[in-house]
Amino acid sequence: MDSDSLFYLQNQFYLGNYKYLCDNPLPPKSDPSYLATVCYTARSHIALKNYSAALSLLGSDTSPPSRALTSLAKYLSATGDDKDTYLEELRDLCIEVEDGFEGDSEDGAGAGVVKVVAATAFSAEGEVEEALTTLGAGCKSRDIECVALIVHIYLSIARPDLAKKEYEAAKKWADDSLLIQMVEAAIGLAVGSRTLQTAQYIYAEQVSAPGSSTNPAILTAKGISHILLGAYSDADNALNEALTIDPKYAEALAAKVTLAELKGKKGEVDEAISRLQSSHPDYILLKDLTEKESAFDAAASQFTLSSEA
Repeated sequence: MDSDSLFYLQNQFYLGNYKYLCDNPLPPKSDPSYLATVCYTARSHIALKNYSAALSLLGSDTSPPSRALTSLAKYLSATGDDKDTYLEELRDLCIEVEDGFEGDSEDGAGAGVVKVVAATAFSAEGEVEEALTTLGAGCKSRDIECVALIVHIYLSIARPDLAKKEYEAAKKWADDSLLIQMVEAAIGLAVGSRTLQTAQYIYAEQVSAPGSSTNPAILTAKGISHILLGAYSDADNALNEALTIDPKYAEALAAKVTLAELKGKKGEVDEAISRLQSSHPDYILLKDLTEKESAFDAAASQFTLSSEA
């Protein structure tokens, strides 16, 4: 596999086109890009929650990135105290790569990948500070994937101000790479106002890029940008296109719930929620709705309607 082919695979990974990577054949083991391709493919399987497929692909490879991905897949599929074992493995690997293992995340199989993989597990465990420290938050990291995950974490804890600082620092050296564009678009969706139009432009441009016509992730992102801009018809078209590719794509189904609610279409809201419940009963939006319903019922129970005229 030549460098252009690996670069294309990398971009598809950054765009969330995980199924494409999972279906893509691996190069020969003698190929210099073999390990990087395996790592991108394993990460794609993990993103799709196909943990056993990722573990089978990684096998017994002893490189730090492969071991980190193995620990992540096992962590995500484990329960109870077993999770702690894999978190410790990831902590040990972070120390190991600080001690001489070279390469950043853009190599596909460098030390940066280990840090991103470990921080992903720490964040999932609720150890946000540990995740940010691992990634080098506030230290002007020059690893693009580390920066992207730092931004994602800051946005998830409602700190767009810190996310923008990381982005602005990285923009000076990232040379307008695809991932830095995705970071800019994500911040645009979170912050709103004038940055929304920039986000919509970035997603629209990527939808027309090679390989994106079958990528529900980028179509869904485009649809969400239209929702936030109030272009509901355009949003519906993009989300329907994403669901035509993958009828069970969780983010598109969740966006359809929001869109239907904004349009005031009660029947469409119920249908979208039903589809989401059928395919992804543990999706965060459904959990949030259940919690809100319980909170409302608890509050309502404190009051009694008066029968007096």
